[in-house]
Amino acid sequence: MKNLFIISESEKERILGMHRHATKKHYLKEAVTAEEPVTATGGAGFKIYFKESGHTLNQAATTLVVDYLKNVLKKSMPTIEKFFDSDEHKIPKFLEIGASTSSTGTRQVNAEVGQARINTMIDCVKKAFKELAKETGSSVGVDYVQSFITTNTDYTYKPSGLKKLYDAAESAPKPEERFAYIIIKDLSTMGNDWKKISSIADDIERAIESVFGRYANVDEDGVANAICKCKTYSDIQDLNTELEKLGGLENVINRAITDGLTQLGSDTAERIKIKDCLNKASNNSSKGDIADISGDRLTIIGKEF
Repeated sequence: MKNLFIISESEKERILGMHRHATKKHYLKEAVTAEEPVTATGGAGFKIYFKESGHTLNQAATTLVVDYLKNVLKKSMPTIEKFFDSDEHKIPKFLEIGASTSSTGTRQVNAEVGQARINTMIDCVKKAFKELAKETGSSVGVDYVQSFITTNTDYTYKPSGLKKLYDAAESAPKPEERFAYIIIKDLSTMGNDWKKISSIADDIERAIESVFGRYANVDEDGVANAICKCKTYSDIQDLNTELEKLGGLENVINRAITDGLTQLGSDTAERIKIKDCLNKASNNSSKGDIADISGDRLTIIGKEF
């Protein structure tokens, strides 16, 4: 009996609140893997021009292209290693390869030349993986290299832009149409873990200061800044889950960010900022825009929202 002690009602609620919060975090941790592979916007690479019917590179050009690809692949390998066999988060397309041909030759011949130019770029990718293996001592399997070339690459072929009105056999070819290109995007691992997602939700709850179900003294900048810590589509999903007790992310935004209902009047700037941040995070995951504004409300596209 000597170990018994009395706690106040407020202390009891504080302890129970900590337990509920910890339990919620536990289930979020178990259910969600927030990190995912993303690509840098745009990417960089080479556009190479060829002579008529040409499709091969000299040694100097090959070395230049291969070395560049190798260096980008080296930076991307930690992400590739982490997600190459993930069913939940697939590695996004990080290569773009394309070719174009002039009006010289038949359509069949031009198509074959275009494919040969694309194959030249593919060979550069294969050589880059081999050079990377020499440098790091770890060789990516040829089957996975082929998978990246097949699954993680966008291809385009553009035949001559000569209008059908004109006779290709009699018209002068355009040298600027004889090219191939390759673009590679850095791969990186992005996203907040469960602790950070929970912290973002806590920041939002502090910013809205909900009193008896109403949002009082809302810190609109605080709400916007917290939401803008989301880096990926998964982050948005996870934050929505964390805010379920408040009706979900979209509901919180539209109750906190209002027109003419706050001390400072319209929150148009904050609403636009949130929209832009949500769309940036979604696009990091190659999901496209998911947020839009209609009047004084923000809408998040997706059945879970």
